[in-house]
Amino acid sequence: MVDLPTLIAIEISAKAAAGVLLIYAWVTNRCAPSLALWAIAFLMATAATALIASGRQIGEVRFIDIADALLITAYALLWMGARSFNSRKTPVAYLLVVPATWLLLRQLEVFHFPDSIRVIVLSSILFCYLVLTGIEFWRSNRDLTSCWPLIVIIGLHAAVFLSRILWPGWMLRSLTGLSATISVTALIFFELLFHTVFAAFLLAFLVKERREEHYKRAALVDPLTGVWNRRAFLEYASRRLSRAAIDKLPVALVAFDLDRFKLLNDRYGHLAGDQVLCAFCKAVTEALRPGDLFGRMGGEEFACLLVDISPVDAVAMAERLRRRFSDMKIYSGPVPLRATVSSGVAIAEQPDLEALMAAADLTLYRAKKLGRNRVELDGFNMQTACPTINP
Repeated sequence: MVDLPTLIAIEISAKAAAGVLLIYAWVTNRCAPSLALWAIAFLMATAATALIASGRQIGEVRFIDIADALLITAYALLWMGARSFNSRKTPVAYLLVVPATWLLLRQLEVFHFPDSIRVIVLSSILFCYLVLTGIEFWRSNRDLTSCWPLIVIIGLHAAVFLSRILWPGWMLRSLTGLSATISVTALIFFELLFHTVFAAFLLAFLVKERREEHYKRAALVDPLTGVWNRRAFLEYASRRLSRAAIDKLPVALVAFDLDRFKLLNDRYGHLAGDQVLCAFCKAVTEALRPGDLFGRMGGEEFACLLVDISPVDAVAMAERLRRRFSDMKIYSGPVPLRATVSSGVAIAEQPDLEALMAAADLTLYRAKKLGRNRVELDGFNMQTACPTINP
C-alpha cells in the first residue's frame, strides 16, 4: 500500500518534470508553439495539484476553487496546443472564459454546492476538453505514428473523468477516509502518472516526427511547382511498377516537354517561365486520377506514370492535357501568354523503369521532330498493343 501524500508528491513531481521536458523541447524547436502551450499546461496542472493537496484558503477564496480554475486552464491549453499543432488558431478568450467563469461563480453562495456536484461539473468540463483534444489529434496527419498511442492515452484519461462523472462518490469517500478504497485511488493516481509521463514524451516526439516529415517531404517535392521532384518520382515509380507487375496491370509512362520554353524565358523573363511551369502542373494534377504519379524531372521536363490503363486511354489522357494546356491563358503582365507541350507515351511490357523512361523519351523526341504540340505513342507498342492508332 502507498499512502495518499506519497502518491500526490509523486504526481506533482512527475507533472513538473514533464513541464520542464516540454519547455526544453520548445527551446530547441522554437517554430513549434504547441510545445510551449503544452509545457504551460503541465506546469499549471502541477500548481493545481499542489493547491488541492494543501486544502487552504485565502480569505473567502478556497485553494480548491483556484486549483479547479488552473486545472480547467491546463486542459484548455492542451486543446489549444493540439489546435496549434494543426496550424489552427484559437482566440485567447476561448482559453480564459471557462476557468474565469468557474472561479467567479464559485464565489457566489448559490454555487456552493456539495463536493459531489463539484466533482461532476469539473470532471465534465475536463472530459470535454480531452475529447476535443483527441479530435484535434485525429484530424492531424495520422501517418505520424505517435498520433495513435497519444489518442489512446487521451482516451484512457478521458475514461477516468467519465468514471468521476458517473460515480463521483468513490473518489470523495477514498480521499476523506470514509471508505477503505485507497487501492482504487492508487490505481487512479498511477493512471495520472502514466498519462503525465507518456503524454509528455509523445507530445514532444510528435512535434519531432512532424518536423522530420516536413524535411523529408521538402527533399522530395519541387519547391516551385509543388509536385514530386525527380528523386521522389523515380523512387515511387519503381515501387508502383513492381506492384503493377505482381497484379499484372498495364502501365503507361507519359513524358512531357514544354515547347520552346527557353525562347519563352528569354522573351518574357524567368518569372513568366515560372508561371507557365506552375500553370502546366496545375492543369495536370487537376486532371489525373488519385493513383497517378506525376513529377518534374528537371527544367521544363515532366513525367507521369499511369497504372491500370490501356494504350488508347493513356493517349487520350495525354491529348486532353495537351489541349487543356494549349487553351490556357497565362497572365504575366497585361498580355496573356500561351504555351504548348509535346508528349511521348510508352507502354510497359515489364517492370523496368529505365527502359520505360527511355522509350517515352524517344517517343517524345519524335513528337518534337514532327512539329511539337502533339502526342505520340511508342511505335513498337503502338503496333502490338494499340493497332488502331497511327504512330
